[in-house]
Amino acid sequence: MSSSSRVRVGTLVPLAEGNAGSSNGSVSSIPIYQGSNVVGRNHLVVVDKRVSRKHLSLHASPDGSIEVFVEGPNPVVVQSDGQRRKVCAQERVKIAHDDVLELIPGEYFVKYVNVSDNHKSSTSMGSTDLKKGKRHSEEDCVVAKRNRQIMEDEALARSLQEGFAEESATMSVLGCDQILSPLDSAGSSERNSERIHSIGPLKDVLSLTFRLMHVQGLPSWTNTSSVTIQDVIQGEVRLAVLSNYMVDIEWLLTACPSLRKVRHVLVIHGEDGASLELLKKVKPANWILHKPPLPISFGTHHSKAMLLVYPQGIRVVVHTANLIYVDWNNKTQGLWMQDFPWKDAKDVNKSVSFENDLVDYLSAIKWPEFRVNLPVVGDVNINAAFFRKFDYKSSLVRLIGSVPGYHVGPNIKKWGHTKLRSVLEGCTFEQQFCKSPLIYQFSSLGSLDEKWMSEFACSLSAGKSDNGSPLGLGKPLIVWPTVEDVRTSIEGYAAGSCIPSPQKNVEKEFLRKYWARWKADHVGRCHAMPHIKTFTRYNGQNIAWFLLTSANLSKAAWGALQKNNTQLMIRSYELGVLFLPKTLQSVSQFSCTGKNNSNLDNLTPGKEIKTKLVTLCWKSDEEKEPSTEIIRLPVPYQLPPKLYGTEDDPWSWDRRYTKKDVYGSVWPRHG
Repeated sequence: MSSSSRVRVGTLVPLAEGNAGSSNGSVSSIPIYQGSNVVGRNHLVVVDKRVSRKHLSLHASPDGSIEVFVEGPNPVVVQSDGQRRKVCAQERVKIAHDDVLELIPGEYFVKYVNVSDNHKSSTSMGSTDLKKGKRHSEEDCVVAKRNRQIMEDEALARSLQEGFAEESATMSVLGCDQILSPLDSAGSSERNSERIHSIGPLKDVLSLTFRLMHVQGLPSWTNTSSVTIQDVIQGEVRLAVLSNYMVDIEWLLTACPSLRKVRHVLVIHGEDGASLELLKKVKPANWILHKPPLPISFGTHHSKAMLLVYPQGIRVVVHTANLIYVDWNNKTQGLWMQDFPWKDAKDVNKSVSFENDLVDYLSAIKWPEFRVNLPVVGDVNINAAFFRKFDYKSSLVRLIGSVPGYHVGPNIKKWGHTKLRSVLEGCTFEQQFCKSPLIYQFSSLGSLDEKWMSEFACSLSAGKSDNGSPLGLGKPLIVWPTVEDVRTSIEGYAAGSCIPSPQKNVEKEFLRKYWARWKADHVGRCHAMPHIKTFTRYNGQNIAWFLLTSANLSKAAWGALQKNNTQLMIRSYELGVLFLPKTLQSVSQFSCTGKNNSNLDNLTPGKEIKTKLVTLCWKSDEEKEPSTEIIRLPVPYQLPPKLYGTEDDPWSWDRRYTKKDVYGSVWPRHG
């Protein structure tokens, strides 16, 4: 039964710590309907795994009285008639009008307000409750005003998208629910079979490999080409390797119920302490958990990727979101994926750069091997070498990984920013990119100095122009949300908890010259704070190369050269995909043939086509060569970026902000 057809008996109203009577912003208002209700993690606007997905079950009677049953493992506290009572897991308690629940003892206070007739007219509501109702009405108005502002701010973006759609009218453009591969059709469901249809030119396939993720609460036009996690994990998956930093298995199984049917799931994670214990408790019995070795102190496993094995081949996914609800619903995120078939017997000993990149990285993770019986290959050991069984010759990107350790000799060029430098050094670019700017865009800033910033910029400036001369050093800009961006975002200040950079890192004097605004009108994400991480070199709306990665801007993620540049120290596992015109051009020399084919497995030689990477806002010029293949990448921020103004302050999460956000809250929430 939909909520619109149910009888509402009350509301759980968020309160400040200590029941001060004002919204704390950490919990959204929760309507309570007659009958069964569930309260849990989705009602929080912060990330806290102590609150379960199904934390409480509430049964509301017609008279407005509530019976609460604690479903989650952690206790709650009920404040009633001046007394506090702890209610443990699997216990029940009744609450009435004006009672307060602490979803975690001492945290996340919500007050039950009965809205039935007897309380609407009762003097027990008092002036405080009337003011509270007025405040929530005002908060609703603020949210509505914010949504109107989004629409107005992004009118230009809509016209840009419409212009792009008109320009592409002759192309077979696929929406997010039409992302197609023969791996999808591996299952027998009608849903998968309906997805199968002829694709358009090769450039459609290329553009489908990199997408922004769906953001809830935005105008519908902003999500027309975005992806959800259900678009990624689908079909007859036989083996899943899920790599991430934070993993919420309860949410993941709710979001992707099909994962319950996958017999072999390996979760490579970065959790520890209580979070790891919870993972062990809630994981299905057949799932394997593995935290990669961390040979250097303060190391982290941060890579965000998926390897999904199907009867027909493998889907490789690299993305920027933790496997948690807020990351897949409330943030600006990016995702790349491509499908590859099994190798033919004659190609079993052949490999391409992408394959070597992947296997080198997987070898470093050192997960416990296990055996699986799979179509095509039978009973096999699942280790890094297993992933050489797939044919990656149609790969459209290079993988750029980071692995913790002290790397010397040839290994210096295998990881981190020196791997990126090595790949770029082998590339030739148009002369327009000589000394062109660099963009660093990410969600966490490490403790940096000017020496390392120069070292990093040298790596990202590598490459030659088409006349053989070096491209030369580019001027970097850092795209980073301001305090005002966070305050007015769709999550309010809560969004800042996922932009976790302290004031001491953000407010270094030498960084002032780098700051540029987060502006995302053209994709409608000005108010969806970025968790995506991208690095690029550009000139106008033309892109020399583009990197989507899990790596933030830090020495830990990218590595720092030591001992006269003979040693590279890295602390974190990271993984990214690098788009290069040179790589794409090698595939563009073929043309797709046949129908029902979108993974390029039926390529035939065609004329050589020059490939050009551009942003969504790029406009064709009259002098464009007809043999040029235009690849539009959904770069989520404005190019060229606008520098900070005098009134702009970069966000740091440990400062105090007293100007209220769109939910009427200040930062930090408590204290």
